[in-house]
Amino acid sequence: MNFAWLQTFNVIVEEGSLTRAARALHLTQPAVSKQLRALEEYYGTPLFYRTTREIELTEAGKIVYQYSQKALDLIGKSRNEVQSLARIIQGELSLGASTIPGEYILPGFLGLFQQRYPGVRVKLEIGDSKAVAQKVAEGKLELGITGALIKGRNLRYELFFRDELVVVVPKGHRFAGRGSVTLEEFIAEPHVAREKGSGTRIAIENRLMELGVSPSALNISLELGSTEAVLNAVARGVGISLVSGYAARPRARVGELACLKIDGVPFERGLYFVTRKKPEPRTILRVFIDFLKEQRDSDHAGNDL
Repeated sequence: MNFAWLQTFNVIVEEGSLTRAARALHLTQPAVSKQLRALEEYYGTPLFYRTTREIELTEAGKIVYQYSQKALDLIGKSRNEVQSLARIIQGELSLGASTIPGEYILPGFLGLFQQRYPGVRVKLEIGDSKAVAQKVAEGKLELGITGALIKGRNLRYELFFRDELVVVVPKGHRFAGRGSVTLEEFIAEPHVAREKGSGTRIAIENRLMELGVSPSALNISLELGSTEAVLNAVARGVGISLVSGYAARPRARVGELACLKIDGVPFERGLYFVTRKKPEPRTILRVFIDFLKEQRDSDHAGNDL
Protein backbone atom coordinates (compact mmCIF):
# COMPACT_ATOMS: atom_id res chain seq x y z
CA MET A 1 0.00 0.00 0.00
CA ASN A 2 1.27 3.42 -0.99
CA PHE A 3 -0.04 6.44 0.90
CA ALA A 4 -0.19 8.42 -2.37
CA TRP A 5 -2.67 5.92 -3.82
CA LEU A 6 -5.19 6.76 -1.09
CA GLN A 7 -4.68 10.48 -1.59
CA THR A 8 -5.27 10.12 -5.32
CA PHE A 9 -8.33 7.90 -4.74
CA ASN A 10 -9.90 10.51 -2.46
CA VAL A 11 -9.31 13.30 -4.96
CA ILE A 12 -10.91 11.21 -7.73
CA VAL A 13 -14.00 10.73 -5.56
CA GLU A 14 -14.16 14.42 -4.64
CA GLU A 15 -13.58 15.67 -8.20
CA GLY A 16 -15.87 13.11 -9.81
CA SER A 17 -13.56 12.27 -12.71
CA LEU A 18 -10.02 11.16 -13.45
CA THR A 19 -9.45 14.20 -15.68
CA ARG A 20 -10.36 16.72 -12.98
CA ALA A 21 -8.44 14.71 -10.36
CA ALA A 22 -5.33 14.78 -12.55
CA ARG A 23 -5.67 18.55 -12.93
CA ALA A 24 -6.10 19.04 -9.16
CA LEU A 25 -3.09 16.85 -8.39
CA HIS A 26 -0.92 18.35 -11.15
CA LEU A 27 -0.43 14.87 -12.61
CA THR A 28 -1.10 13.37 -16.02
CA GLN A 29 -4.28 11.37 -16.41
CA PRO A 30 -2.29 8.15 -17.15
CA ALA A 31 -0.42 8.64 -13.85
CA VAL A 32 -3.71 8.96 -11.96
CA SER A 33 -5.11 5.89 -13.73
CA LYS A 34 -1.99 3.92 -12.84
CA GLN A 35 -2.33 4.75 -9.14
CA LEU A 36 -6.00 3.82 -9.18
CA ARG A 37 -5.23 0.47 -10.84
CA ALA A 38 -2.55 -0.20 -8.21
CA LEU A 39 -5.04 0.48 -5.41
CA GLU A 40 -7.66 -1.77 -7.01
CA GLU A 41 -5.06 -4.53 -7.38
CA TYR A 42 -4.17 -4.10 -3.71
CA TYR A 43 -7.82 -4.61 -2.67
CA GLY A 44 -8.45 -7.18 -5.39
CA THR A 45 -11.65 -5.56 -6.63
CA PRO A 46 -12.84 -2.56 -8.71
CA LEU A 47 -13.50 0.56 -6.66
CA PHE A 48 -15.44 2.45 -9.34
CA TYR A 49 -18.10 1.69 -11.92
CA ARG A 50 -16.79 3.30 -15.09
CA THR A 51 -19.19 4.84 -17.64
CA THR A 52 -18.52 7.18 -20.53
CA ARG A 53 -19.66 10.26 -18.60
CA GLU A 54 -18.89 9.70 -14.92
CA ILE A 55 -17.44 7.38 -12.34
CA GLU A 56 -19.39 5.92 -9.44
CA LEU A 57 -18.12 4.15 -6.34
CA THR A 58 -18.73 0.42 -6.05
CA GLU A 59 -19.75 -0.96 -2.65
CA ALA A 60 -16.10 -1.82 -2.04
CA GLY A 61 -15.13 1.69 -3.12
CA LYS A 62 -17.53 3.21 -0.59
CA ILE A 63 -15.88 1.21 2.19
CA VAL A 64 -12.39 2.22 1.08
CA TYR A 65 -13.44 5.87 0.83
CA GLN A 66 -14.90 5.82 4.33
CA TYR A 67 -11.73 4.43 5.89
CA SER A 68 -9.32 6.37 3.68
CA GLN A 69 -10.82 9.64 4.91
CA LYS A 70 -10.17 8.55 8.49
CA ALA A 71 -6.66 7.37 7.62
CA LEU A 72 -5.75 10.62 5.87
CA ASP A 73 -7.18 12.60 8.77
CA LEU A 74 -5.09 10.61 11.27
CA ILE A 75 -1.96 11.03 9.15
CA GLY A 76 -2.55 14.77 9.02
CA LYS A 77 -2.99 14.93 12.79
CA SER A 78 0.15 12.85 13.35
CA ARG A 79 2.11 15.21 11.08
CA ASN A 80 0.87 18.20 13.07
CA GLU A 81 1.82 16.57 16.37
CA VAL A 82 5.29 15.67 15.11
CA GLN A 83 5.79 19.25 13.92
CA SER A 84 4.66 20.46 17.34
CA LEU A 85 7.11 18.07 18.98
CA ALA A 86 9.92 19.50 16.85
CA ARG A 87 9.08 22.94 18.26
CA ILE A 88 8.98 21.60 21.83
CA ILE A 89 12.18 19.52 21.68
CA GLN A 90 14.96 21.96 22.41
CA GLY A 91 18.22 21.94 24.31
CA GLU A 92 21.67 20.42 24.13
CA LEU A 93 22.74 16.78 23.71
CA SER A 94 26.21 15.58 24.66
CA LEU A 95 27.15 12.47 22.69
CA GLY A 96 30.22 10.33 22.38
CA ALA A 97 31.08 7.79 19.73
CA SER A 98 33.90 5.50 18.80
CA THR A 99 35.65 6.10 15.49
CA ILE A 100 33.42 4.20 13.05
CA PRO A 101 30.03 5.54 14.12
CA GLY A 102 31.50 8.93 14.99
CA GLU A 103 33.35 9.58 11.74
CA TYR A 104 31.46 7.55 9.13
CA ILE A 105 27.84 7.11 10.24
CA LEU A 106 26.61 9.78 12.64
CA PRO A 107 27.54 13.00 10.78
CA GLY A 108 24.92 12.48 8.07
CA PHE A 109 22.28 11.43 10.59
CA LEU A 110 23.02 14.45 12.78
CA GLY A 111 22.38 16.76 9.84
CA LEU A 112 18.99 15.15 9.23
CA PHE A 113 18.16 15.27 12.95
CA GLN A 114 18.84 18.98 13.17
CA GLN A 115 16.69 19.62 10.11
CA ARG A 116 13.80 17.99 11.98
CA TYR A 117 14.65 19.42 15.41
CA PRO A 118 16.34 22.78 14.77
CA GLY A 119 16.10 23.73 18.44
CA VAL A 120 18.52 20.97 19.48
CA ARG A 121 22.26 21.57 19.63
CA VAL A 122 24.30 18.36 19.42
CA LYS A 123 27.88 18.06 20.65
CA LEU A 124 29.70 14.94 19.44
CA GLU A 125 32.94 13.75 21.00
CA ILE A 126 34.94 10.97 19.32
CA GLY A 127 37.17 8.57 21.23
CA ASP A 128 37.82 4.87 21.68
CA SER A 129 35.02 2.66 23.02
CA LYS A 130 36.45 2.40 26.54
CA ALA A 131 36.85 6.16 26.89
CA VAL A 132 33.33 6.84 25.60
CA ALA A 133 31.75 4.25 27.92
CA GLN A 134 33.69 5.66 30.88
CA LYS A 135 32.42 9.18 30.21
CA VAL A 136 28.84 7.92 29.93
CA ALA A 137 29.24 6.11 33.27
CA GLU A 138 30.57 9.32 34.85
CA GLY A 139 27.66 11.36 33.49
CA LYS A 140 29.90 13.49 31.27
CA LEU A 141 28.07 12.19 28.16
CA GLU A 142 24.38 11.31 27.88
CA LEU A 143 24.80 8.76 25.11
CA GLY A 144 27.63 6.78 23.65
CA ILE A 145 27.73 4.71 20.49
CA THR A 146 30.52 2.17 20.76
CA GLY A 147 31.89 -0.82 18.91
CA ALA A 148 32.40 -2.92 22.04
CA LEU A 149 30.54 -3.85 25.22
CA ILE A 150 32.56 -2.28 28.03
CA LYS A 151 31.55 -3.54 31.46
CA GLY A 152 30.15 -0.95 33.85
CA ARG A 153 27.86 -1.24 36.84
CA ASN A 154 25.49 1.53 35.77
CA LEU A 155 25.66 1.07 31.99
CA ARG A 156 22.89 -0.12 29.69
CA TYR A 157 23.64 -1.35 26.15
CA GLU A 158 21.32 -1.73 23.16
CA LEU A 159 22.33 -2.96 19.71
CA PHE A 160 22.23 -0.20 17.09
CA PHE A 161 23.32 -2.30 14.08
CA ARG A 162 25.98 -4.74 12.96
CA ASP A 163 29.27 -3.73 11.37
CA GLU A 164 31.05 -6.11 8.98
CA LEU A 165 34.84 -6.09 9.22
CA VAL A 166 36.74 -6.57 5.96
CA VAL A 167 40.38 -7.26 5.14
CA VAL A 168 42.02 -4.32 3.37
CA VAL A 169 45.18 -4.63 1.28
CA PRO A 170 47.11 -2.17 -0.94
CA LYS A 171 45.97 -2.11 -4.56
CA GLY A 172 49.24 -3.70 -5.72
CA HIS A 173 49.23 -6.49 -3.13
CA ARG A 174 49.23 -10.11 -4.35
CA PHE A 175 45.85 -10.61 -2.60
CA ALA A 176 44.25 -7.58 -4.27
CA GLY A 177 42.70 -9.47 -7.18
CA ARG A 178 41.14 -12.09 -4.94
CA GLY A 179 37.77 -12.01 -3.25
CA SER A 180 38.99 -13.67 -0.09
CA VAL A 181 41.96 -15.03 1.85
CA THR A 182 42.32 -17.91 4.28
CA LEU A 183 42.60 -17.22 7.98
CA GLU A 184 46.16 -18.57 7.87
CA GLU A 185 47.12 -16.17 5.06
CA PHE A 186 45.56 -13.28 6.93
CA ILE A 187 47.43 -14.04 10.17
CA ALA A 188 50.81 -14.40 8.43
CA GLU A 189 50.80 -10.94 6.80
CA PRO A 190 52.27 -7.81 8.45
CA HIS A 191 49.38 -5.96 10.11
CA VAL A 192 48.47 -2.35 10.72
CA ALA A 193 46.24 -2.35 13.80
CA ARG A 194 44.12 0.05 15.82
CA GLU A 195 45.29 0.84 19.32
CA LYS A 196 44.29 -1.30 22.30
CA GLY A 197 40.95 -0.13 23.68
CA SER A 198 39.40 0.57 20.29
CA GLY A 199 36.16 -1.29 19.55
CA THR A 200 37.62 -2.70 16.33
CA ARG A 201 40.69 -4.09 18.11
CA ILE A 202 38.56 -5.62 20.89
CA ALA A 203 36.16 -7.21 18.38
CA ILE A 204 39.01 -8.73 16.33
CA GLU A 205 40.78 -10.14 19.37
CA ASN A 206 37.55 -11.61 20.77
CA ARG A 207 36.71 -13.22 17.42
CA LEU A 208 40.20 -14.72 17.08
CA MET A 209 39.91 -16.24 20.55
CA GLU A 210 36.53 -17.73 19.57
CA LEU A 211 38.36 -19.38 16.66
CA GLY A 212 41.06 -20.74 18.95
CA VAL A 213 43.69 -18.27 17.72
CA SER A 214 45.71 -16.16 20.14
CA PRO A 215 45.61 -12.43 19.27
CA SER A 216 49.39 -12.44 19.77
CA ALA A 217 49.64 -14.59 16.63
CA LEU A 218 48.94 -11.48 14.52
CA ASN A 219 52.08 -10.01 13.01
CA ILE A 220 51.39 -6.41 14.07
CA SER A 221 53.99 -4.06 12.62
CA LEU A 222 52.24 -0.77 13.39
CA GLU A 223 49.54 0.47 15.79
CA LEU A 224 47.63 3.65 14.98
CA GLY A 225 45.00 5.71 16.78
CA SER A 226 42.37 6.11 14.05
CA THR A 227 40.82 4.12 11.23
CA GLU A 228 41.77 6.79 8.69
CA ALA A 229 45.41 6.49 9.75
CA VAL A 230 45.20 2.70 9.40
CA LEU A 231 43.73 3.00 5.89
CA ASN A 232 46.38 5.51 4.86
CA ALA A 233 49.13 3.17 6.07
CA VAL A 234 47.61 0.20 4.24
CA ALA A 235 47.27 2.22 1.02
CA ARG A 236 50.99 3.01 1.26
CA GLY A 237 51.95 -0.64 1.59
CA VAL A 238 52.84 -0.77 5.30
CA GLY A 239 50.72 -3.88 5.82
CA ILE A 240 47.18 -5.23 5.69
CA SER A 241 44.40 -4.70 8.20
CA LEU A 242 40.89 -5.69 9.25
CA VAL A 243 38.61 -2.67 9.46
CA SER A 244 34.99 -1.60 9.24
CA GLY A 245 33.43 -2.01 5.82
CA TYR A 246 31.83 1.44 6.26
CA ALA A 247 35.28 3.00 6.36
CA ALA A 248 36.99 0.81 3.75
CA ARG A 249 34.48 0.53 0.90
CA PRO A 250 34.55 4.18 -0.22
CA ARG A 251 38.33 3.90 -0.70
CA ALA A 252 37.97 0.57 -2.48
CA ARG A 253 35.46 2.13 -4.90
CA VAL A 254 38.03 4.70 -6.03
CA GLY A 255 40.79 2.08 -6.33
CA GLU A 256 42.99 3.09 -3.38
CA LEU A 257 42.89 -0.39 -1.87
CA ALA A 258 41.06 -3.71 -2.11
CA CYS A 259 38.52 -5.24 0.30
CA LEU A 260 38.49 -9.00 0.94
CA LYS A 261 36.69 -11.50 3.13
CA ILE A 262 38.23 -14.31 5.17
CA ASP A 263 37.20 -17.71 3.79
CA GLY A 264 34.36 -19.21 5.81
CA VAL A 265 35.01 -16.96 8.81
CA PRO A 266 32.71 -13.95 9.14
CA PHE A 267 34.11 -11.07 11.16
CA GLU A 268 31.59 -8.55 12.44
CA ARG A 269 30.85 -6.60 15.55
CA GLY A 270 27.89 -4.78 17.01
CA LEU A 271 27.65 -1.03 17.33
CA TYR A 272 25.80 -0.21 20.53
CA PHE A 273 23.92 2.59 22.20
CA VAL A 274 25.29 2.97 25.73
CA THR A 275 23.44 4.97 28.37
CA ARG A 276 23.32 5.03 32.14
CA LYS A 277 20.70 2.83 33.82
CA LYS A 278 19.94 5.64 36.24
CA PRO A 279 18.72 8.31 35.98
CA GLU A 280 16.25 7.62 33.18
CA PRO A 281 17.15 9.38 29.90
CA ARG A 282 15.66 12.78 29.15
CA THR A 283 12.91 13.08 26.54
CA ILE A 284 15.31 14.78 24.13
CA LEU A 285 17.64 11.76 24.31
CA ARG A 286 14.82 9.24 23.79
CA VAL A 287 13.69 11.24 20.73
CA PHE A 288 17.25 11.18 19.36
CA ILE A 289 17.66 7.42 19.84
CA ASP A 290 14.28 6.77 18.20
CA PHE A 291 15.34 8.97 15.29
CA LEU A 292 18.57 6.99 14.78
CA LYS A 293 16.60 3.71 14.80
CA GLU A 294 14.18 5.17 12.26
CA GLN A 295 17.06 6.14 9.96
CA ARG A 296 18.67 2.72 10.35
CA ASP A 297 15.42 0.89 9.57
CA SER A 298 14.66 3.08 6.56
CA ASP A 299 18.06 2.10 5.08
CA HIS A 300 18.69 5.82 4.58
CA ALA A 301 22.39 5.28 4.11
CA GLY A 302 21.93 2.82 1.25
CA ASN A 303 24.46 0.03 0.86
CA ASP A 304 26.91 1.57 3.31
CA LEU A 305 24.59 1.17 6.25
